[in-house]
Amino acid sequence: MKPVLKFITLLLTPWCFLLASTTIFSNSNPPKKTYSLSGLAQGTTYSIKYIQTDSIISSLEIDSILKEIDHSLSLYIPTSIISRFNVSNHGVKMDQHLKNVVEKSIEISALSKGYFDITCKPLSDLWGLGFKTINTLPTTSEINSVLYFVGSKNLYIVNDSLLKTKTQVQIDCNGIAQGYTVDVLYEFLKQKNIDDFIIELGGEIRTAGKTEKNIPWMIGIENPSEGYGDNFLIDKKVTLSNYAITTSGSYRKYIKLGSTYFTHIIDPIKGMPITSGIISVTVIAPTAIQADALDNAFMLLGIPSSFELLNRLPETGLHIIFKDSTGQLKDTSNLFFKKYLNVVN
Repeated sequence: MKPVLKFITLLLTPWCFLLASTTIFSNSNPPKKTYSLSGLAQGTTYSIKYIQTDSIISSLEIDSILKEIDHSLSLYIPTSIISRFNVSNHGVKMDQHLKNVVEKSIEISALSKGYFDITCKPLSDLWGLGFKTINTLPTTSEINSVLYFVGSKNLYIVNDSLLKTKTQVQIDCNGIAQGYTVDVLYEFLKQKNIDDFIIELGGEIRTAGKTEKNIPWMIGIENPSEGYGDNFLIDKKVTLSNYAITTSGSYRKYIKLGSTYFTHIIDPIKGMPITSGIISVTVIAPTAIQADALDNAFMLLGIPSSFELLNRLPETGLHIIFKDSTGQLKDTSNLFFKKYLNVVN
């Protein structure tokens, strides 16, 4: 869990928008300008903008990286490593991509007391968020039977192998894979000696250096309105250098059964869509994989527990939009987030 502006945007993302900049010139060096790459990836789009004197990376290079990650983490590829794990009886040998993602997922699961959990795939399928739609609500009995296979305690790593305690255990890394992919692309650009760039994939963003104007990158944040739709105002912006920012929300993607709407975010402990009143969570963190996993965890933890967890997470910013007891939209942020937060005039 992305909106529209006039040409103040270089990146159009579901909840976060990159704002514009212009060319910078140096008296001693060739002029620098922005080079752009974009395309399709992981069921969404990606955009990369970097500042250099010449174009030094190609779409083919980026697509090759994305393809490699897909063959590790994509549920849509039957031969991917994650797909093979899900149909296996005991487990599979991991590549480095799956290993990195699983290890971080287990770490965030422990930090969040199990509210972030990649073993939620059976629950997502039960609620019609997988490859099949549903026409009726799952029963309590069905939910309880699936919960038996949910929980990071059902995963364990031996050397390079990911193993499961029960055959029915399945994983879905969609809540963390896009952030991880952004980090992989980040490292690729750094290896190319590019210092100033911004990467966006499916609304997950990571920045390095500054814009052509030698100022931090500017990203807009939506203020979701009542109901469901595609038009939301940008009323805040953050200015970032060398940080990632991601958003998770319940106001764009949802389950509809009859006339009732349910959020697509499922509580892995109760097995039900969340009802915390939180509409969206935006997280600033040093890496995109960290921010991506945490925004899901904070959606489930609720406001008091989220701010308590922040005490253990240095260099992490949190902005929450929620409905109060009267149904009014309100927001709250921690001090780290407020350092980068501005109101759009």
